[in-house]
Amino acid sequence: MSGDCAEPGDCQEALDKLQEYLDGEVPETRLGEIRDHLSACYPCGDRASFEEQLRAIVRRECADRAPEALIERIRIRLADGAATAS
Repeated sequence: MSGDCAEPGDCQEALDKLQEYLDGEVPETRLGEIRDHLSACYPCGDRASFEEQLRAIVRRECADRAPEALIERIRIRLADGAATAS
């Protein structure tokens, strides 16, 4: 993947930090460097784009929701607790 890169180690380093980058956990001191690499290197940028799209699909499609009956019971208990606390 280093064909488009100025430094051979840039791709491996960017891909090693990709999950941290997407999670917003890369230190500010490294953020610009990784962002610049992903913008300049097509293979790495393509991989980052794929990972972002995959995360969006998982967030959208794999979200569980509690059954309405459970949600209503929780609301009632919270309301009862608030009334008792007053």
